[in-house]
Amino acid sequence: MSASQASALSAIAFQLVAALERYEGDVGRLVRNPADMELYQRTSRHVDDLRMYAGAFPSLSVAWVELLIRHFELTHGIWRQQQQGPAPEGLAVQEANLRVAIQRLHRLGLRLVATS
Repeated sequence: MSASQASALSAIAFQLVAALERYEGDVGRLVRNPADMELYQRTSRHVDDLRMYAGAFPSLSVAWVELLIRHFELTHGIWRQQQQGPAPEGLAVQEANLRVAIQRLHRLGLRLVATS
């Protein structure tokens, strides 16, 4: 790999880590304000950005897919809560599972920044 390719991959990995941090902050706000459609759309745009960055690294595919599944579970839980009312456990389980996936991908992204 050339130096310019390594530099580009390092920059992409850095963007992935930064996008994950923004996404995680908005996820917390979304759980507290699930009816905020602008916030929901922004969170979805973060997922689109993450898809682009993670796609540059095949080694992240499992962690990326896990985050994508956990994101879906959370957004489905929000939708279900709006349709049927709050569940006894609320969205806490889905949020916790998503945060674990975020942290895993974040950790892997930091390793890529360090090694690229």
